[in-house]
Amino acid sequence: MTTENSGVNMSARVILDDQEITKSPTDQRHYRIVELDNGMRCVLVHEAQARQASAALAVAAGHFHDPHHAQGLAHFLEHMLFLGTEKYPDANSYQSFISAHGGNHNAWTGTEFSNYYFTVDASYLDQALDRFMRFFHQPLFSEQWIEKELQSIESEFQLKRQDELRRLYQVHKATSNPKHPFSKFSVGNLSTLKNQPNNSLQQQLRDFFQRWYCARRMTLVLLGPQSLDELTELASSHAQAVKSGCADIWDIDEPLYLAEQLGVELHVNPLKDARRLIVTFALPGINDDYANKTTSYIAHLLGYEGPGSLFGYLRDKHWINTLAAGGGISGSNFKDFNINMQLTEQGMAHRDDIIAALFSYIQLIRQQGLNAWRYDERRVSVMNAFNFQEQPRASDLAPQLAINLQHYLAEDIIFGDYRMDGLFQPKALQFLDCMRVDNMRVTVIHKDLPTDQVEPIYGSHYTVRPFSTEQITKFNNAKAIDVALPKPNPYLSEPWQLQSIAAGEPTGLPRVKQTAPALTSWHLHDIDFRQPKAHLYLGFQLPNVVATSANFAQARLWCEMMLDILNEQCYDAEIAGLHFNLYPQQQGMTLHVTGPAHYVPQLSSTLIEAMRAPTFCQQRWLDLRQRLMTNWRQALLHKPLNFLFSHLNVQLQPHTYSVIDLAGELEQFEFDSFCETSPHLFAQAQVQLFAHGDIKEYQLKPVEEALSEWLTLEQPLPPIDLTPAALATLSSKVSVTTQHPDHAVIAVLQSMENSVAQQGVFMLLNHMLQPRFFAQLRTEQQLGYLVGTTYLPMQQYPHLLFYVQSSRVDNDHIASAISDFFAQMPTILADITEEEFDKARQSLTQQLTEKDTSLRSRSQRLWSAITQQDHDFSRLSRIALCIEALSLEQFKLVTQQLFNNTSGQMFLSASPANFDSSR
Repeated sequence: MTTENSGVNMSARVILDDQEITKSPTDQRHYRIVELDNGMRCVLVHEAQARQASAALAVAAGHFHDPHHAQGLAHFLEHMLFLGTEKYPDANSYQSFISAHGGNHNAWTGTEFSNYYFTVDASYLDQALDRFMRFFHQPLFSEQWIEKELQSIESEFQLKRQDELRRLYQVHKATSNPKHPFSKFSVGNLSTLKNQPNNSLQQQLRDFFQRWYCARRMTLVLLGPQSLDELTELASSHAQAVKSGCADIWDIDEPLYLAEQLGVELHVNPLKDARRLIVTFALPGINDDYANKTTSYIAHLLGYEGPGSLFGYLRDKHWINTLAAGGGISGSNFKDFNINMQLTEQGMAHRDDIIAALFSYIQLIRQQGLNAWRYDERRVSVMNAFNFQEQPRASDLAPQLAINLQHYLAEDIIFGDYRMDGLFQPKALQFLDCMRVDNMRVTVIHKDLPTDQVEPIYGSHYTVRPFSTEQITKFNNAKAIDVALPKPNPYLSEPWQLQSIAAGEPTGLPRVKQTAPALTSWHLHDIDFRQPKAHLYLGFQLPNVVATSANFAQARLWCEMMLDILNEQCYDAEIAGLHFNLYPQQQGMTLHVTGPAHYVPQLSSTLIEAMRAPTFCQQRWLDLRQRLMTNWRQALLHKPLNFLFSHLNVQLQPHTYSVIDLAGELEQFEFDSFCETSPHLFAQAQVQLFAHGDIKEYQLKPVEEALSEWLTLEQPLPPIDLTPAALATLSSKVSVTTQHPDHAVIAVLQSMENSVAQQGVFMLLNHMLQPRFFAQLRTEQQLGYLVGTTYLPMQQYPHLLFYVQSSRVDNDHIASAISDFFAQMPTILADITEEEFDKARQSLTQQLTEKDTSLRSRSQRLWSAITQQDHDFSRLSRIALCIEALSLEQFKLVTQQLFNNTSGQMFLSASPANFDSSR
């Protein structure tokens, strides 16, 4: 027992105080790391202005720890911990409390770790922790909920049967060492989770919990406005009850792959059309290399996309569309280093040439790439990101720190992801030595490849064969290709520096000026977030783009072509932290540029110049056109809910087109006509410019001049009407057929009154109904894994969506259950107390009026306001005032009217062509 200077008695030993933890100069939070008497390590984070508190607990137990006879048990345990404890036996108690007090919660089960986390209004952290921490020392594992939650696990499994990544992941497991824990099935289902002779599923849960869930395997994070002493006391009072020790240290002593599982080529048939090549090198574990990040450095060189790159060489051969390096699974004793490429049709026929080129480039890295200046340049980029990082949201930071404390030295819990101490040549050579033919696996994903095996859990068709003698010879004797390693990056030559703030400089809200009749410029030099960064948005109102589905399809391909052209030219800027995106939207197009403020206007001008008169390559046009059409035409294979959300947008939002229609339009285009007619898209234009961050108004002049030289901006355009269609004018029931085996339903509630008062009612309604809808249709009835509600404003016209996706019941059953829930509205409203309503109002008003937490979030909020014609930037505060003024009786009256108005409701249903109710 120790006593802090404040006099507070705490069962905790301080490991590190704030000044001993490496953090960004922009980080205003204060940290402390303690160890409780039971051995649990805790990170305490004081954020003085936080309105919400967050907590996260990571435990060193994941699906690797599953017994072979009960695969998926760790994942099932994660579900069961939420469903009642000795003090709070009600299965909905925790979820209801968190939701009622402005928070949210979630959890995930990984390979070797699991993570549980929540946010809640800060004043309720103590009460939330009282519920949360009991998961870890007094769970009930009630028989009643075991039976119900098994259906949820089965629904999650059925959902993932159609997930391409999950299917590929399971083939990966099936072709790895069966004695390595990676080979285990991680999700679980009704076949793997069941009673065993003399060992009930309830007892299996208890045994797993007793063996792996103890304080010495756990790390806890508490973040809030409470002082560090108060947070320490909360950790001590709520976490001390967790038992201290359990299982011994657990090591993996089996290799990930057997010898015969390397030097092989796998062919996998996907559900959707795909052409992908994944080259994998088996490396040892890299946990001990986090301070040097050697694999990250090698991935940086291999994945470079600037002039002379491997990517550029393969793209110019018209063999690939994308290349990403360095991804892949990682764990205690293994790391898969992946080079993942999306192939063109030509590329499918040149796979061995692509791999040979890869080996040639690896040899070039070995010969010329292991030099300090290249590593230091990469380090400068990473340190810029760290030194000027934007404060992460508390809800993201807490679970991240909980995991980081499991992996890094205590002082590196924040810095560990960025730390780059120097190029360690022996480690780099060790990893490059692993990049050889007999230590490689090649995975080819395509529907037409011959296969001879079926993975039993997800049903993926695949085959595995060793490399042929010809392949081995070709790869081992790869010829030099016309490529070069990156040259010094000009964007990293100057340090990032803040600009001074002039006396009397306008601050507060963005200022607007009419630069040209059809060019409006908004600007704000931000003095709150003192970071040398900026965001620049250009919103192009282009009537010709949105006039027809054909024009919109053309605009989308035009944007893809522009990004493809600019990628190589601007890749050094991308590495230095400058990012840009270009995409069509309901009014025309949007260009967003962000990064170090010194370069944002310069890059924006460069991009506009390139957009003014692009020169397109016909083969790249064909490749990207094919990729877009393929992606669009696979929409029917997407999750039914995703397809229904898209379908709803098309039904309600003007100038929004079906992706199936867009694919058909794109197929009609010829290259010459595309190039000839594309300038017509920009014949009429009006532009809104918004610049925000460490940027002066005069620095925007080159951007404004570039726009004026390109576009005719002498005549303002009438606004485009984006009012959503009224549900009363549409069919109340819409049914679609998909190629996905699940059923799904979205019920929509709409108001054609776009006042801030009505928006406030819908926000409150979503807040109140979401936990009740989830508890009834998901927890109680177990209709499906994906169940929820969401508030969706369309041009500030409020909509409330209720959604369910199910592998167990058909859409008639789902729609009936939602209708029953609607019919219970008088009872539901009667159950809402003044206390619950007041808490909901308080929580929402706090969220709506909360201060921006980062430059990025402020930029997004201000740009959204500009595009929604909220030119005094007051809409959110006005909604908050309306919510504060709303009485419970008024709320109940308006809500009942909304549910009684069936003309303002729509049910959208998706069903498969063939439904197997036995799944």
